[in-house]
Amino acid sequence: MSQLTERGTTLSSHGRTAARRSSAIGTAVVSGVTAAGLGLGALAVAVLLLWVASPYPDSGPSRALHLAAGLWFTAHGGGLVREATPSGIPAPVGVVPLLLAALPIWLLHRAARDTLATAALTDSDPAASAAGRPVAPRTLLGALLAGYLLVALGALLYTSTGRLTAAPLSALLAVPGTAVATFAATAWHTLGSDAAALLPDRFVRTFAALPAVLRAALTGPRLATAGKAAAAATLALLASGAALTLLGLALHAGRFGDDLGRLAADWAGGCTVLLLCLTLLPNAAVWGAAYGLGPGFTVGVGTTVGPLAVSPRPPLPYFPLLSGVPEPGPTSWPDVVLALVVPVTATVLLARYAAGDGHRSWRRTAGTAALAAVLCGVAMAVLAGLAGGALGSGALASFGPSWWRTGLAAAGWTGLAGVPGTLVLRAWRRLSARLAADGRPPGRRRYLPHLPFRRRAGRGEPSPGAGRKSNRKPNREPAA
Repeated sequence: MSQLTERGTTLSSHGRTAARRSSAIGTAVVSGVTAAGLGLGALAVAVLLLWVASPYPDSGPSRALHLAAGLWFTAHGGGLVREATPSGIPAPVGVVPLLLAALPIWLLHRAARDTLATAALTDSDPAASAAGRPVAPRTLLGALLAGYLLVALGALLYTSTGRLTAAPLSALLAVPGTAVATFAATAWHTLGSDAAALLPDRFVRTFAALPAVLRAALTGPRLATAGKAAAAATLALLASGAALTLLGLALHAGRFGDDLGRLAADWAGGCTVLLLCLTLLPNAAVWGAAYGLGPGFTVGVGTTVGPLAVSPRPPLPYFPLLSGVPEPGPTSWPDVVLALVVPVTATVLLARYAAGDGHRSWRRTAGTAALAAVLCGVAMAVLAGLAGGALGSGALASFGPSWWRTGLAAAGWTGLAGVPGTLVLRAWRRLSARLAADGRPPGRRRYLPHLPFRRRAGRGEPSPGAGRKSNRKPNREPAA
């Protein structure tokens, strides 16, 4: 009887464990479906509101929903194909609105963070620990990805017909890639170096076989410091590029108004165009950063817009955000000086964060700055690749900066100028800390040797006059 009771208890514990696994996996799948549905729903609501506000709706709501689904794929980095063209040849649309991409990335980040938190709570449950881990965090993230891709597959089938369709191959690569990259960044931000345990066992064994120095560089505090410095430098590049873009638009305000009037004759159309310009403003910031770094960007096949010269170009589309592009010809020296603000700002911020507290060895500091420069170059290469693309065929097949030139220029500027600047800042911080410990401000120290006449008398030290031979004659008074 006791054996049957013990066997029944064992089967009950296994049943509870299986139920926990099914519930956790099902919750993860639902979270993925919810994240994808919220992204699609938000874009659908925005597009339908613009369609309702338009005084000349030339189509039904079905086309608006097709547009929302296409924008959702574009936000993940996928391309679109415009079927209705004057020439009858389908035209690709490969420019990714970076501001629009923030919506699915934020939803994926929240879903992955909640899934990892659920896995952590399950691990800390004593009952679950006694019965065995119900489900691994890697399995939960896989279930989350499966739910997200399930909705993406349905949206891809929905957008397979219409005037604006999603490129199937691009969508099949972009949506999983964006989701996996977001999951990896969320896991690293949440778990730190423990996120490596989420990788397959083959990758874990390969990482363990690396040299100890390389493993320490990839998981230690140096990587965290280099990541902060690279993020600061990248944000500085984007902010400087946005400032250059807004300055160019302000200098060509008349052209901006003319292009806006050509595209929209009523207030609803004008608001739609301005909203599109706002969505593409981060793309323009990347273009401005590439302009300041030196490689520049293209506004058509065979054209270059750089800080030193602007090559002849075909007529640009009537779009307000392109009204700030300089005219063809050599640039003036104020334009060159303004362009130099972009790499200088990035270099200063990289040195500020890479120098750390100033107490590490100069080799480690230089290595951290070099690693930060490489990470900054990689980030700018990815952003440049997403910010540009094709807007059609023929002359419009190339728009935006070159990803590899922009990344190489960002790494070169921040590396060649950032590493020496980091070492100089490290030396200054060490000097400031040493002088602060002595109680003297760093700007008023006099580098004089510690001579005997500078010491105080009365503590076993020679008096100020000791050791000197006086040239004054003794005062001899006559005896009384």
